[in-house]
Amino acid sequence: MVKKTVLISVLIFMAAAACVINNQASQRVIKSQPDWYFLSLHSYKNFPQLFSVGFGFRSLAADMDYIQFLQYYGDAENSGTRYRDLYKYIDTMTDTDPGFTFAYTYGAAILAFNLHRYDEAINLIKKGLKYNPGFWKLRFYLGAIIYRQKGDTIKYTGLLEEAIKFDDHPAIIERMLGNIYDISKTPDQAVMYWVNLYKTTKDIQSRHLALSRIQAIMKQGKINDLKAVLKATQ
Repeated sequence: MVKKTVLISVLIFMAAAACVINNQASQRVIKSQPDWYFLSLHSYKNFPQLFSVGFGFRSLAADMDYIQFLQYYGDAENSGTRYRDLYKYIDTMTDTDPGFTFAYTYGAAILAFNLHRYDEAINLIKKGLKYNPGFWKLRFYLGAIIYRQKGDTIKYTGLLEEAIKFDDHPAIIERMLGNIYDISKTPDQAVMYWVNLYKTTKDIQSRHLALSRIQAIMKQGKINDLKAVLKATQ
């Protein structure tokens, strides 16, 4: 009888200890993750999102959303509606994984600088800041979009120059900055920018544009220091 009582007491103690340890571990996990990380009945818009979050495939599901987004944006037929559903694709992608920071910068750059849908771009950046307050690059993009919307070229250019220093900047920033330099800089400064872009960009479209701009500027015959330009191309 005594042995049975001791055994039951030990089992109760172990069960209680397990509950306490599990509770402490759960609290630490919760504190280490952002609020949006865990499954919530009202946090997601469709079943695939709930499934991916519930089973830990959030990043994979967001990558699949990203592929669908690229297919949509890459389809020339959708340009007829000026990519009407573009924001919806990005919004879904960032609902699936709110920590997908590149989706905010890339999507906002397209919406603002290519499609001139500034309100949507700003809303997207604000969403990114809500879920990623420490991702300070978003503030550069927000500033650039606002200055572009207001037509403040000087401040807008400065923010783009800062944004392009980041390795993961969207390629559209490269092309936008070059187009601004074509208007606001001397032919020497503009062609040097395009030469450097041609040599360093990882984007095929940017490289093709850079080559065409180099050829066009040189044909104009307005370059003062041609030797410096030719040396830079080597």
